[in-house]
Amino acid sequence: MKIARTQLKHQRVEAEIRRLVQTLPVGAKLPAERDMAESYNCNFLTVRKALKQMVDDGSIVRRVGSGTFVARTAEALPAGRGGKAVGMLVGNESNAYAFRVIQAVAQAGQEQGVDLKSGWVRDFSDEALAQAQQFQKDGCVALTLPWFPHEKTEEVRDFVQRCPLPVSIAMLIPGLERNCFTRPDTFGTSTSEAIESLCNYFSLLGHQRIALIGPDSASDVLLQKRLSAYACFTSRENLVSLCGLVAPGAQAMDQLAERWKGYQGDLAIISYDDEHALRFMTAMHKLGLSAPEDYTIIGYNDTEGSRYSDPPLSTIHQNFDHIGTWLLKSALSLAQGETCQSPENPRPIMLVRSTCGGREKINDELRSQLPDIDITVDENGHTPEFPQAILAS
Repeated sequence: MKIARTQLKHQRVEAEIRRLVQTLPVGAKLPAERDMAESYNCNFLTVRKALKQMVDDGSIVRRVGSGTFVARTAEALPAGRGGKAVGMLVGNESNAYAFRVIQAVAQAGQEQGVDLKSGWVRDFSDEALAQAQQFQKDGCVALTLPWFPHEKTEEVRDFVQRCPLPVSIAMLIPGLERNCFTRPDTFGTSTSEAIESLCNYFSLLGHQRIALIGPDSASDVLLQKRLSAYACFTSRENLVSLCGLVAPGAQAMDQLAERWKGYQGDLAIISYDDEHALRFMTAMHKLGLSAPEDYTIIGYNDTEGSRYSDPPLSTIHQNFDHIGTWLLKSALSLAQGETCQSPENPRPIMLVRSTCGGREKINDELRSQLPDIDITVDENGHTPEFPQAILAS
C-alpha cells in the first residue's frame, strides 16, 4: 500500500508538471525543484522522480548549473473531468510574475477539471484573434489572459471586444469590468492596504525618508493605486514624497541610484515589484552601497529572484493560487453568459528577509500596530499557505 500511494503521488505531480509545461514555450525555464515541491505539496524527491520521466521522454532538458528547461511541447493531456476546455493566451514578453500566474492557472485547471490549451503570441491584435479562432475550433468555450504589459491595455481592450470567445483578464480595464477576475470594487484593495502598511512599518522602525520606486507607466492601474496610497500616507504624516518612476534598462535605474545615494543611511524604499527592487539593488551596488546597511527596501510579488538574491529581498507575497482559480472561474462563467468574480482579496503577507532591516524587531506589539497585513519572518524561502475557503468561494 505504501508503494502504491507513493506511485500515485509521483504520477499526480508528473501530470501537473506536464500541464505546466504545456503552457510554456520551448526554452522556458521551469521553477526550482524546491519551489515545485512546495507548490505541489510533496518533497523534492517526488518532484525529481517526476522530472526524470519527462527528461527520459524528451519533454524537458536539464542543464547543470542553469536549471531545467522545456525541450518540446508536451503531448496534450486528456480533457478535464467535466469536458470543459479553456484557452490561455500568453504574450511572448511575459516576465517572472507572469510565469507565476501562468503556473497558478495551470494548477487551477488541474483542480477544476478544465482542459487548458495554451497559445503564445507577440501581440494582441490580428495574431491573437487568429489564435482565439483556433481555440474556438479546438472546442474552447472561453479564453483567459493571465498577464499582459500595461502599455498594451488599449490593444487588449480592442482584442477582448472583437474576440469570438468570452475572455477573463487579470486586470481591471474601464469598459471591461465584467471580464476582470475580481469585482471592480475590490480590485487593487489589497495592494493599497499593503502600501499603507509598508509605509507604517518603515515609520515604526524610525524612518523619516520613505520612497516609492516603480515603472514610468501612466496606464498601469495598480501603479496608480500604489502611488495614491503612498501619497496619502506621506501627506498625512508630513513626510517628503520621494518617487522614482523609471524606464526599462539599467541606465534609468543607475541615474536614480546616483540621485539618491546622498540619502545613505536615511532611506527606506517600497518597490512596485521585485524586479524594480532588484534592479535598484544592483544599481546601488555599483556605487558601493548595499541593503540593509545603507538603505532598506521591500519588493512585491515574491518572485523566485527575491528568494535567491544577495541579500534575500523582503517582499509582499502574492496569492497566485487565488488569481489562477478565479481567472478560470470567471472564464467559465462568462462562457455561460454570467459573471463570477472574486468577492474579496487575500490579506497581504509581508515576508521579512534581509533587506528591510527589521527582522529582529518583529514582535507581537509591532504586528498589532499593522492590523491590515500579516508578517512572516522568512528564513528559508518560505511560501505562506492560504485558507482554502477563499479559493473555494
